[in-house]
Amino acid sequence: IKWEMTENRYEAGYVDEYKTWLHNDLHGVVNPIPRMGQRIEDVQTRLLIHAYHFKQEWDRREQEFQKREQEFQQREREYQLRELESQRVLAVTSQELADTRACLMRLDTILDEQMNTLRAVPTSSKAVFAEPYVFISKCIIREEVEKARRGAEPSTF
Repeated sequence: IKWEMTENRYEAGYVDEYKTWLHNDLHGVVNPIPRMGQRIEDVQTRLLIHAYHFKQEWDRREQEFQKREQEFQQREREYQLRELESQRVLAVTSQELADTRACLMRLDTILDEQMNTLRAVPTSSKAVFAEPYVFISKCIIREEVEKARRGAEPSTF
């Protein structure tokens, strides 16, 4: 190998081949840029970026959770109101049903008393009551009263 001397601007000579060999031999071991500060800076920046994205995702999920929680509470309030309304309607309907059953039973008793008083009336006077709709009505009323006594659903007549 031929050693060539070249001069730099400071008038100091050095060998080009030696410089190349040294550069290749030390490449990766010595870097002209201080890596430690750059790595710390990169790690800190990366962590800040990760923290920012994590906070953004956390905030988004927290808002989603709050929204779902509010929707759930709203539905729960609606269900409670419906339940209260259903209980109120059930109580009113049960009372009306009990009143209707009592009324049918009183009507049945009154009709029985009137039929018993008609037994003493002469047959010629009973002709007015012989019309079919009176007896049909009495049968329907008796049937409804019997259903009410048993607690079954009344039929629609």
